[in-house]
Amino acid sequence: MTEQSTKEIGGNTSTKILLSIIKGLLAFLLVTLSLFHVFFDSKSDKIPSNTKTYDNAILYRDNTQKQYLEDLKNQKISVDDYYVLANDLIKISNKNLKTINDELAQINKDHSFRGRSSFHFWIFVFGLVTALFFFSCKSLHDDFSRGSTFRFHFVSLTGILISGFWFIHLIFLTQKDFIQNKYIVVILLGGILFAAFTYFLFRFYAYKDNLIYKQLSFLEKIRLIHYPRIAKKAKYAEKIGLITKSDLDNDIDQFQDDLRDVFNNI
Repeated sequence: MTEQSTKEIGGNTSTKILLSIIKGLLAFLLVTLSLFHVFFDSKSDKIPSNTKTYDNAILYRDNTQKQYLEDLKNQKISVDDYYVLANDLIKISNKNLKTINDELAQINKDHSFRGRSSFHFWIFVFGLVTALFFFSCKSLHDDFSRGSTFRFHFVSLTGILISGFWFIHLIFLTQKDFIQNKYIVVILLGGILFAAFTYFLFRFYAYKDNLIYKQLSFLEKIRLIHYPRIAKKAKYAEKIGLITKSDLDNDIDQFQDDLRDVFNNI
């Protein structure tokens, strides 16, 4: 075998190893994606400050109210004065609380993601759906590899349909859209189309894989069974003088090189 052929085989091997590593990492990511939510906060870091401001506003209102009652009891203020002060306190307090609540609503809105309370929650749910999709696809692929009938595919196909439903919902819609029937129908139709596309895609590639496995099996039989038999007969022909040793060695080397190239390029 030439030096160039050796380099090409080495390069192909390295590429296959790299692709296998990438596939393994991708599969690991798909299965464990829901665990990545621990790296994100479920609530904004501004909420504690807002909560403290709200508590202080309530405390100020209550303490002021008590002070007005004490002043009224001790006759420092009249009933009419108390009525005016209490009403002013309620108006100011309600205004402050509304401002604080509006600020909290804006904080929650800024921290939300795709209509969910946070990216923390969204990626958790999305990761669960991704894991369901991965294992449903793997189950469907195994069903095709075993030559199972459609009734065995149905469970896997159902998992893919549910995954497609939630993929569409999580990516394109919000939680509020879920209560509207028209969106549920649209998402369900989208999930059915997604499941059908995935099903026929796996069916096509499973068919191709089956052909490749049969070809590999045939090549393996050539290498382990047929080739040794032919080589023995060729050696016998060389021994009795029907062919020369150099021609036989050359044919054997060419056959081995071609067979090795076929295996390395699959």
